[in-house]
Amino acid sequence: MAGTDLRNRDGLTEQEFLAKYSPGDYKRPSVTVDTLILGMNEDYSGMKILLIKRGDHPFMGCWALPGGFVSENETAHQAAARELQEETGLSGIYLDQVYTFSKPDRDPRTWVISIAYLALIPDLREVEGADDAADAAWFDLRFTDEKIEISNEEKGVQISYDLRRETFRNGAMRYENYIPTLTGEDALAFDHVEILIEAFKKLRKEILYNDQAFCMVEENFTLPELQAVYEAVLGHELYKKSFRDMVKGKVSETGRMKQSKTKNGRKCKEYRMSECEEELR
Repeated sequence: MAGTDLRNRDGLTEQEFLAKYSPGDYKRPSVTVDTLILGMNEDYSGMKILLIKRGDHPFMGCWALPGGFVSENETAHQAAARELQEETGLSGIYLDQVYTFSKPDRDPRTWVISIAYLALIPDLREVEGADDAADAAWFDLRFTDEKIEISNEEKGVQISYDLRRETFRNGAMRYENYIPTLTGEDALAFDHVEILIEAFKKLRKEILYNDQAFCMVEENFTLPELQAVYEAVLGHELYKKSFRDMVKGKVSETGRMKQSKTKNGRKCKEYRMSECEEELR
C-alpha cells in the first residue's frame, strides 16, 4: 500500500507511527444522532411529528427528537436506525442524513456533535417510550414562514416558536434561514428546534424532484392523498392539473377504486408508484 514504507520527519513508518499514536492527546467530542420523524394525520389535512419525553437529565421531562449516542463499531446511519427501534419501535422506514450540528455548548453534559436525520413514514404507527424515553407520542405539526406550532391535546403540550428570516453569506452565495424564538413555556430539548428547521427546509427543497412524498403515503394511494402530502410539505395549495402533470410519469393505476382518506374524500382511482420509480427509490 502506498505510503506504508515511507518515513515521516521523526523517521517513523506508518506502522511505527500508529503503534505510538495516543488518541488521548487530543480532546474528542461525543457523537450522537437525532431524527425528525414525519407522517401525515389520518385525513391528510396536516403533518405529525414523533417526539419522545426524556426520562433522564439533562432536559428531563422535556419533549425531544428520538436519538442517542453512536456506538464505536457502527455508522451514524446504523445508530439512527437503532435508536429509532429502541426508543419508538419503528424500523424499515425512509431515513436520510440532514446536517451536522456542532455548536460547542449545544449539550450541557459535554462536547457533543449531533448528526441529524430525517425519517418519513406512510402511516402513524403506535409508539411507546422505551429504553431511556419516558414516553413517546405523535404531535400535530404546523410549519409556516412565520411560526412553528407543535401540539398534543391529550398530553396537554403546546410548543410554539416565532420564526424570523435572516440572510447569510457563504462566499458569493446568499441563503436564508429561520431564527426561532420560543413563545411559550414548553420547549423542545437541546437545539432540536434547529434540527427541525433544517430537516424541514431540506424536505421542502427536495420533495419536488426526489419523490419523498411517496414515502408518506401507503403503497396503494389516491392522487388526492398524494397531492395533500406535497401541499402539507410545501405549505401551499397546488393546482390539480399542474399536480397531475407533475406526477404523471411517476404513478401507475392499479385498476381498482379506493376510498380516499382525505377530508370529505370519495372513491377515486387507486394508484401506486411506477415500477421504474420504485426501483430508483
